[in-house]
Amino acid sequence: MTERIPAAAAGATAACEHAVRRLWDYLDGRLPETERERVAAHLEACAACSSHFAFERSFLDALRGLRRSDDEFAALRARVAAALRQDGRRDGLADAVGDVSD
Repeated sequence: MTERIPAAAAGATAACEHAVRRLWDYLDGRLPETERERVAAHLEACAACSSHFAFERSFLDALRGLRRSDDEFAALRARVAAALRQDGRRDGLADAVGDVSD
């Protein structure tokens, strides 16, 4: 295992900037294998970036936990469209809201 660089000593190196700029893609699994390995190696060695990574991962996990299921969203759209139609909307908004095909 690589010795971890203390956060205070890490500073904002070029390697840190490279890793931090790629964290979102890293967390989403959208990096090519070589980039993923480069970021992972840096996160293992750098306490400052590892801490930044942990925060971003927790943030994304919290956001994912707030997301409703597709079924719940479709049901909400249908209720909104029905309410708009019941109120006599004739401008196409109710149809646009009620179209859950996208």
